[in-house]
Amino acid sequence: MKSNRISERGEKGLRFTSYAVTILFLLFGTLPLVWLCLTSIMDNESIQSATPKFIPDVPHTITVTLDFTGADSGDETFYKKEAMEAIWFPWASLIRNNIGEIIVNGTRDGQQLFRAKATSAQFYVGQMSIVPTRVVNDQVMKLKLPTIAERKLSDFEWYGPASKPAKATAPSSDHEVAKLYRDFFVSHDVLAGKITSVGHSRNKLRLFDSFASLQHIALGKAGDLGFYRYFINSGMVTFTVIIWQLVFAGIGSYALSQLIRSSRLRFFLLMFFLATIMIPGVSILIPQYILIKNLHLSDSLWAIILPHFAWGFVIFLFKGFFDQLPKELLQAARIDGAGELRTFLKIVVPMSIPVFTIVAVMTFVPVWNEFMWPYIVTKSPEHWTFPVAMNDMQQTTNRNTIVRPNLISASGVLSLIPLLILFISTQRFVEKGINFTGIKG
Repeated sequence: MKSNRISERGEKGLRFTSYAVTILFLLFGTLPLVWLCLTSIMDNESIQSATPKFIPDVPHTITVTLDFTGADSGDETFYKKEAMEAIWFPWASLIRNNIGEIIVNGTRDGQQLFRAKATSAQFYVGQMSIVPTRVVNDQVMKLKLPTIAERKLSDFEWYGPASKPAKATAPSSDHEVAKLYRDFFVSHDVLAGKITSVGHSRNKLRLFDSFASLQHIALGKAGDLGFYRYFINSGMVTFTVIIWQLVFAGIGSYALSQLIRSSRLRFFLLMFFLATIMIPGVSILIPQYILIKNLHLSDSLWAIILPHFAWGFVIFLFKGFFDQLPKELLQAARIDGAGELRTFLKIVVPMSIPVFTIVAVMTFVPVWNEFMWPYIVTKSPEHWTFPVAMNDMQQTTNRNTIVRPNLISASGVLSLIPLLILFISTQRFVEKGINFTGIKG
């Protein structure tokens, strides 16, 4: 059945053009985000490849069996040194081969003595501390064992000589990486045990080791919570500022809109709040820092929070919304005996959920992403917010860790997660708030 709708001349061409422009905008607008997510799970060689790669390769897993039957027996420390030599020395030589983990099983007389393991999250964080050069000998690894244990750069599980029987040794793999591993110890006679098997497999979980590396990097600085400490600090600062803005800016804007009778006074106060927007933030950094220092609040979360307790734009936004509220409804509440605070809480707040939501979102984004002020007033890592920690992670001078591009991308992905959750959960209210307050994009 034909439609009776009259088509205007050029309508189809305009529709096609609008769809094409929209698709291209989405494509080019989301491409940087997609590339950020992909590089966070890529190995360093793929990222820096001359030919761009968009599909990450699953890292290799090397499983090694060392047999110490007939060799001189030793204590747990001896076997731990052997395991670390079997992991760290060849990995440093095969660093360009996208190894995700190396597992070493030590056996003696048919009994399993130990099981050791290191993932790429541990290796790349500790590489410059444990194997900064290609020197391969027992003395080097003896000196590095305390550092490995202190920084938790490898896992070592000791069973002892009277332990469970060893599993049947699987045949060695013919994969190129497994061959390179065996060839390394052919040219470097450093192990007391005999390599009886070198297996090869792939583990998709190792794609996400760049995220685990962030925790290993932060453990030595931010305390036991590690990288989670930066998230907690940013969350505490952001939500404290949001609560303050919603409560006090909301009440102040309601008084400015509905309670002040003098139009001159109302205009003067509104202009005062708007004038604070016109002052460049950089111009008050030094006076602001001196004030915080004189209050003995520097290097604390309160030093980050306090300057955000009064935003003129939020007052202006709230007032514009409260001006549209039906005055008859508010007058009826007063006639029924409700005080101004009760009227605000019982009537104004439920009707103003959209503007409260949009204020929360507009406060969350700049406070969560703020770098300059937290960087100035905080020196201790336990007080850093997420952006400051990301900046410090990229400063590789005088440190024992080389931060790889995939680690920086992983931190960027983590910083986006709260923002995405916020926008997805509040999108409906944000749209209503924009319609009510008249904000134009």
